[in-house]
Amino acid sequence: MRKRQSPLVRDTDTGNLLELLMVIAVVTILVNRTLLAAAGYPQVSPGDLHIAHMLWGGFLMFIALVMVFRFWNPSVRRLAAFFGGMGFGLFIDELGKFITDTNDYFYKPTIAVIYVIFILMYLFFRGFAEKSELTARELQVNGNLRKDLGDMHDTSSKLLKLYDAVKGQFEDSFDRTIAIRGFVPALMIVFVFLNLTQLGIIFGIVSPGWLPVNDTSGMSIIGIFISGILVLTGVLVIHRSFRHAFLWFKRAVLVSIFITQIFLFYHSQLTAIWGLAVDLLFYAGIENYLRKPNK
Repeated sequence: MRKRQSPLVRDTDTGNLLELLMVIAVVTILVNRTLLAAAGYPQVSPGDLHIAHMLWGGFLMFIALVMVFRFWNPSVRRLAAFFGGMGFGLFIDELGKFITDTNDYFYKPTIAVIYVIFILMYLFFRGFAEKSELTARELQVNGNLRKDLGDMHDTSSKLLKLYDAVKGQFEDSFDRTIAIRGFVPALMIVFVFLNLTQLGIIFGIVSPGWLPVNDTSGMSIIGIFISGILVLTGVLVIHRSFRHAFLWFKRAVLVSIFITQIFLFYHSQLTAIWGLAVDLLFYAGIENYLRKPNK
């Protein structure tokens, strides 16, 4: 029986648009919380009213929807993703007020819950990217649309030009750094050292004061323990295959990102962002090695 063709047509820009939305949402949360902390958490309160920034987030998401409903141009849809990301960031930042009966913006688990939400979003969006390839009909529709209206980079938006410039500069600098001879091996030495040291602390073998595992939560220690065991396994198989060792290292980093960091964000709030940044750097180095063809 011939498979029925779906009437739905997917957008070739979906992955890039969702990436933009997530990046801008995360940046919005970080910038918003930083500015609020620096300003002493002021309230926009004309009279007896309090205008929460969640409302501004909803307004920006509404604007994004109107833009998508009004225009077909890929560049406008990209700008809508930008505004939608800002709006979602402002919206989800107020989560603590709506999961507590005291409307507590400073509710401690909020950052951890937000982190989990973004992890789920990432996995959901990645599912879009890894789904079956677009059909010939979908590619034709996308091609014709962009032929008539231009691609998503055909824009006069200063916001998007600034985003592209910052992103391009960051990617170029990062690629040049990763490509430095010996950088990835040195990065992996640091990675292995830190993980095995943390494992040693858990077993009471070492106790360096500069790595205060005792201040972390029990669930974080479980994550650290699992990562340490995975790294140790990688070290033990490295004499047989560097690639197999790096696969074990990758599993260790993923455990840290998807398990350990959740509870670190719960315990340490936004200060845990630095640990996440280090994990992402380790992950990038491992992926850089694994993408290379086998010799």
